[in-house]
This record gives sequence, C-alpha cells and structure tokens, in this order.
Amino acid sequence: MTFALCRRKPQVNSTTRLNLCISLFLAQLIFLLVQEFIHLIRPHKIVCTVLSGVLHYLFLSCFVWMLLETIWLFHSVLGLKDIRSQQRIGPHWGFKCLIGYGVPMAVVVVSAGIMPDGYGSDRCWLNYDRGFIWSFLGPVCFILGANAVLFIIILILLHTALSQMQHSPTHNKRFRALVFKILVQSIIIGLPWILGFFTGSSEALDVVFLVLNSQQGTFIFLLHCVLNEEVRQQFWSCCSRGRAI
Repeated sequence: MTFALCRRKPQVNSTTRLNLCISLFLAQLIFLLVQEFIHLIRPHKIVCTVLSGVLHYLFLSCFVWMLLETIWLFHSVLGLKDIRSQQRIGPHWGFKCLIGYGVPMAVVVVSAGIMPDGYGSDRCWLNYDRGFIWSFLGPVCFILGANAVLFIIILILLHTALSQMQHSPTHNKRFRALVFKILVQSIIIGLPWILGFFTGSSEALDVVFLVLNSQQGTFIFLLHCVLNEEVRQQFWSCCSRGRAI
C-alpha cells in the first residue's frame, strides 16, 4: 500500500518492489492456507492440482521480480558515476510486468504441457517424480546465481565509486549506512534463499533460513519505507491530517 499510495520523485520507480510485495503476499498467504487446510484439500485432487500450479506460478513470479529488482539496483549503481546527470527511469512498467508475470506463466504452461501429472502431490505442491521439481528449482537456481553475481559486481562498483569520492567528516557515517542498506537489499533480492539448499544439516541454519525468508516483506518495508525520508514525511503528514480531523 505504501508503494502504491505514496507519491515519489519521477526518477524513483517502485514498480518492481510493488509487484514483488504483491507476489510475496499472495504466495505466502496461499501457501499457509493450503498447509493449514491440507486435510480438507487433499481429497479433492483437481483443487490440489490447481493450487499447486498457482503456488508454482506465484513463487516463480517472486523470484523473477527479485531478479528485476537486482537489475534495477545495478542500473542505479551505474548512475553513481555521474550523480549530476539525470537518471533514466528505465523500461516502461508494462514491459516489467510482462517479464515479471509472463515468464513464470510461460514456465508453468510449458511444465504442465510436458508433464500434466507433475502437479498435486500429497502436500499440494510439485511431484518429485521424474525430476519435475526442477521446473521450479531450475529457474530459481538460475535467478539466485544471477543475483549473486550481480550483487558482487554492485559491491565492487560501490567500493570503486566511494574510493574516488573525497572524504568528509560524515563519510564514515554515510558509508556505514550504505553498507547496511546493501546488506538488507541482499535479503530483498533473495540471496538468503540459497541457504535453503543446505537446510537439514543444521538446526541453527534452518532457523536462520526461516527467519530471513519469512520476513522478506518486513525488510522491504524497513529499507524502502521506514528508512526513506520522503515516505516518512508523507506518513507524518497523513497522521497530522488525521489528528486534525
């Protein structure tokens, strides 16, 4: 709601974050509801199959939007080389939505066409028979790998840009704030999901994986809303008008 209702500067594009939030919300909500009422859903094979397909689509959509968010962050960091130049807004929001929702839909349609019985396991998820689970893990591994490479490049570009700037009394403070935001951004773009490939080997690792990924939306709100001065001012303005009424 914050991304949809708060007015921002024209060069600030929140399309990827807004749609990432929508996809995360729907995916996690439906997943929790399905697992809560699995005993009622499991006897209805068609319903279970449809829900597993919907979850497949929504979770893939989340990861595609994470990749688009990383690409947008990379584009923004490249702009640090010439801060005074006018930043390009980037591709049209419709083109981003076509990629963010179209690519997952294409994967689900192709997967269902090749192996229709791959959906609808006992947990209303993807069947592990004949490697059908890789219709989900394959795109996820590719996206996580691409995000990790881009994130490393982003850190190198930031270090280079900061080393070329003149130091000032507030330099260290700004640098610490920037490092904190970048670390939080790594959670937003899904890098902690890599821990999922190592869960089961350590209970502590399982807890870290669960906490970081279940609170992904919280980190988005913290970084792009709570720590954003422009958004805080609009919140404060709305609260002031509410008290006045």
